Amino acid sequence: MIILRDTTFKYHVHGFPDLNFEIANEDLAADPQYFGYLAYNGSWIIQKRTIATGVYTYCAGTTDYAASFVARAGLTYVAFSAL
Repeated sequence: MIILRDTTFKYHVHGFPDLNFEIANEDLAADPQYFGYLAYNGSWIIQKRTIATGVYTYCAGTTDYAASFVARAGLTYVAFSAL
């Protein structure tokens, strides 16, 4: 699955232009910071930004977004290119 980010800060899956991910939650309280994106079909992406290093990593799924965002610190994150 290839996920692209466009200039309107939405994510979409390559080949499925109607599947846009809109910002749903954010946690800016500490380092790292987390940003949650949700699509109309329940698919989601959580972006983790490590302030100390400037590195962004990602986790994606297709169900249980709310529970996943609550458990965000324990999820496995990978480079954008590995999604």
